[in-house]
Amino acid sequence: MHVVVVGGGFGGIKAALELSRRNVGKITLISDEPHFLHHATLYSTATGKSYAESVIPLATIFARHPSVQVIQDRAVSLDEHRRLLICKKGQYKYDKLVLSLGSVTTFFGIPGMSQRAFGIKTLNDVKEFQNHIHDEVIEKKLDKEYFVIGAGPTGVELAASLNEYLKSLIHTYRIKGARSRVVLVEAAPRILPSLSKTASTKIHKQLQKQGVRVVVNHKVESLKDDGIIIEGKKHPTTTAVWTSGMANNPFFEKNKDIFQLTPTGYVHANDHLEALPNVYVIGDSNSVKHSGMAWPAFKQATHVAKQISRLAQGKHQRRFHSHSVPCGIPVGETWGYVEWHGVYLAGRTGFLARRYMELYGYSQLVSLRKAIPVWRAHYILEVDP
Repeated sequence: MHVVVVGGGFGGIKAALELSRRNVGKITLISDEPHFLHHATLYSTATGKSYAESVIPLATIFARHPSVQVIQDRAVSLDEHRRLLICKKGQYKYDKLVLSLGSVTTFFGIPGMSQRAFGIKTLNDVKEFQNHIHDEVIEKKLDKEYFVIGAGPTGVELAASLNEYLKSLIHTYRIKGARSRVVLVEAAPRILPSLSKTASTKIHKQLQKQGVRVVVNHKVESLKDDGIIIEGKKHPTTTAVWTSGMANNPFFEKNKDIFQLTPTGYVHANDHLEALPNVYVIGDSNSVKHSGMAWPAFKQATHVAKQISRLAQGKHQRRFHSHSVPCGIPVGETWGYVEWHGVYLAGRTGFLARRYMELYGYSQLVSLRKAIPVWRAHYILEVDP
């Protein structure tokens, strides 16, 4: 059997690993990058921490999985009748296909945002933002407001980390008169609208305690070279980071004649996570409950690998059952919040719980022996800002 897996994120890598462990046959992993990005820690890497905690080469992950061939390519279209995946560089025949393409950024048509806002979704985004902060330090311009747009988990994590980072830079480089301030802007009535009100309230208070200005129920209208327009008012700045707005990978919209999509563009999958005969869609791309985070992607990937293995043995597939998972938000270097089924941890214990959630995530992709050094890289500072 030849299984083609598309996507080098949590779901795709986990699926390829589990398929390899079950000896289902030849596995081809197609990724548009030669590395895995740990998106849950990119906020940290963007604010001065080591790249080692966020970037793991695919060659390292699959070093002991000779049945997995990694190819750098990008999916373009699909011929379901011929079981053929068409990519930019080549075409790949499959017996089973697993699509885990992840999400992309959308700017909701806000003028100037796509051209001027920084981001932290890709490695290039992170490097561009770090270079910008480096220039700010050299020119001693850390005396303004830095805007983080979108108060979901990534926005909250970045706002808190950026606040601490700027303070450390001002102290380290003895920049006199600097009065930098981080402003977190959210269009919804509260931050973290997808989490509980308890989470929103406690984290809001902690951000304010750390010195982050939190603005809710305010929409960003445009971004200019010298300022950001919020509810009709211009705020001078040259630094705005966009962390809001996720949309499904455009591959599915381009192939909507063969996929059944929801009104928001996500893929309908059956109880076995199949979107088409012999084609599974997992992770951010499907409309299954709780999709959109790392742990659900792990669960879906493992389930699909088990079902493909069962089919190879002449057995029937079993249904996938979606379950909620813990959600953890670090707010600075010593405070965090984790909640699950109405129970929460906040403060130092919440921070430690979130840290161990990250270790678990790494251990799903590499051995614990390799995961621990990557996990500990969180405490390694880059030499220069």
